[in-house]
Amino acid sequence: MLKKGNIVEKLKELNLPINEYWVLAGAALVLHGVKEETRDIDLGCTSNIIEKLASRGYKVKFEDDNSRSLQVGAEFEFFENWDVEEIEMIEGLPVGSLESIKKHKVDLGREKDLKDIELINQFIDKKYRNK
Repeated sequence: MLKKGNIVEKLKELNLPINEYWVLAGAALVLHGVKEETRDIDLGCTSNIIEKLASRGYKVKFEDDNSRSLQVGAEFEFFENWDVEEIEMIEGLPVGSLESIKKHKVDLGREKDLKDIELINQFIDKKYRNK
């Protein structure tokens, strides 16, 4: 499992152009402080990043909407142009905002996403109560 420090370290090791990727899903929730850990790091990215990784031999997979994704090792999954409405900088890394992550999880509607939505709501409620 990956904790915040692990995620930050691994992303900085990738040395990707900061304006061409953004952290999504569970890793974003860990970076925001909503969750303690996650299994992997999902990243939205530009087509340029997908092309660079594909040229290094990583296998590209086509998604239902004809966008592309690829897996880098056991920890990273890149999703081409998986847009978020807002990006926040956390520890010098581009991370989807909580509202953006929540909206995407609502759209997916899987059981694990519903649990994450509840955690996001609790986190936001607690944050504003403590102000």
